[in-house]
Amino acid sequence: MKDFSQKVLPIGFAASVFLAACSGPGNLTKNSYTVNPNPLEMKADSVSIVITGNVPPKTMKGKAVVTFQPYLKTNDGKEIILKSVTVKGEKAKESADYTVNSKTGGTVTYSEKIPYTPELKNVSLMPRFIYETKQIAVPDSIKVKGTITTASLVKYTNEYRTGKDNYQPEISNKAVNIYFPMDVDKFNVNFKMGKTLNNKTQINNLKNLLKTDPNWIIRGISINAYASPDGELERNSNLSKGRSSSTFAYFRKELKKLGFSEVNDSNFSMGYMLAEDWKGFANELANSNYEDKDAMIAIINDANISDVEREAKLRANHENSWKKSADQILPLLRKSELVVIGNKPFKTEAELMTFYGKYDQLSDVELYHLAIITSDLKQKEEVLNAYTTKASGDWRGFNDLAVVNLQSNNLTAAESNLNKANELSANNGSVLANMGALARAKGDYAGAQAMYQKAANNGGDTYYNLGVYDIKRGNYPSAVSNFGKSGKSDYNSALAQLLNGDANGAKTTIDNINPDDLTWEHYYLRAICGARMNNQDVCTTNLAQAISKNREARNMAKEDIEFLRFFNNPLFEAAIR
Repeated sequence: MKDFSQKVLPIGFAASVFLAACSGPGNLTKNSYTVNPNPLEMKADSVSIVITGNVPPKTMKGKAVVTFQPYLKTNDGKEIILKSVTVKGEKAKESADYTVNSKTGGTVTYSEKIPYTPELKNVSLMPRFIYETKQIAVPDSIKVKGTITTASLVKYTNEYRTGKDNYQPEISNKAVNIYFPMDVDKFNVNFKMGKTLNNKTQINNLKNLLKTDPNWIIRGISINAYASPDGELERNSNLSKGRSSSTFAYFRKELKKLGFSEVNDSNFSMGYMLAEDWKGFANELANSNYEDKDAMIAIINDANISDVEREAKLRANHENSWKKSADQILPLLRKSELVVIGNKPFKTEAELMTFYGKYDQLSDVELYHLAIITSDLKQKEEVLNAYTTKASGDWRGFNDLAVVNLQSNNLTAAESNLNKANELSANNGSVLANMGALARAKGDYAGAQAMYQKAANNGGDTYYNLGVYDIKRGNYPSAVSNFGKSGKSDYNSALAQLLNGDANGAKTTIDNINPDDLTWEHYYLRAICGARMNNQDVCTTNLAQAISKNREARNMAKEDIEFLRFFNNPLFEAAIR
């Protein structure tokens, strides 16, 4: 097997009326047998056979010993001998697997499990008995014809997990505060107050910040305009709006003078926030030496009163400190925070691809994105090797390099890089998922499943892989559940539904797939759904579609036991003609 050392093959023989232990050899050929399900079905890498039957009262001698030896007969006449069981009456002295009372009868259960091989696809189950050393075959007694192998139609594609690519402009802000006299909304670059409040100094500081990074691109201006808490709220709101507009108009002209042509772009805009700066007032009070500052801060932080009530309480209860704050604190709050929003420019993908071999000229973000967009595995490996050297602390580089190793079947390197990624980011769902892929590539399928589950438990999206694995090991309810968790509804999820006994649900899943995405496998699987639903039209029309897309589907259908009940149906014969 390419992907799994075991295939999951559900096969059952349930409830065969087993009358091997009878009163004499003459009765052996008269016994009736039933097998359910019929035909057989592969599950994992084996076929499990269970035959149960009842021995009616007074059909077996007390001293009789009968050996039941079923076998499978291939199309070319080869016999695959199954294990035998012995049944004796209660008076027989020999050892046996079952003892049946000759008067009351009893129940006999036979079970066998054999590895699946392709020759089992078209076998017939036959009974054989040995009574007192005489071998007796029951003529024309085919109890089961063929084996269903639909589980082998599962499609597996490796799903590796790479790191998240954060290639986008590096947004950053450059900001300073500017100030306004009381009740003035027009920005004045020459306004200053004392030694600390000086608009010209603030603007020059901002200009210098902008000049130090010539590659910086301006996207807009945001002005967080504040008013001191003294005065009416409506008046202060109007002041804040005016200060924002005035500052924006002035500074847009200054940016043009500095050579930032982006201000001419129609997308260049102003964002602003308007507020009375009670928080700033509280912060300034906390840093002051006012004796009653704690009481004043308590009033400011009281969420149960309005701004008007807050100001009235401060004026009434702390008159001296309020008057003092008018000269020392409130001027600091009549300001606008001028924020210039911009970003570092980033290269287009076409530009990035001109930097192969010149990786030291790229930033970490640019280099990782180059690795993401590179399709050639050898070149991708080269870029990722450069990235792991440059950004040796980033698990993504080692993880993604391991994915390249897995795709190139370099398992030793993949293991080394995944171990390094795991050291840098323990219990990372993506890394654990790739460790599961590595285990599968090594043939450790139990380890792969365990690692996939661990990855899922740590936020890794491995449910789809787990669903495929569940099909291969024959756990169809779990497969349906995991495909559901993966959020994917496709061919494999429909196959899981079908194998789990929901042919109608499987058909609906395929019905809901975009018709342009349907392959011959989808139509073939939907034909099987129709056969299981005993829907002749669904079966034959979809089978014809599958064959029109892949002529090999005709030969498959001719031997597929799923269509056993339709083998002699004229519409079926027309569909595969």
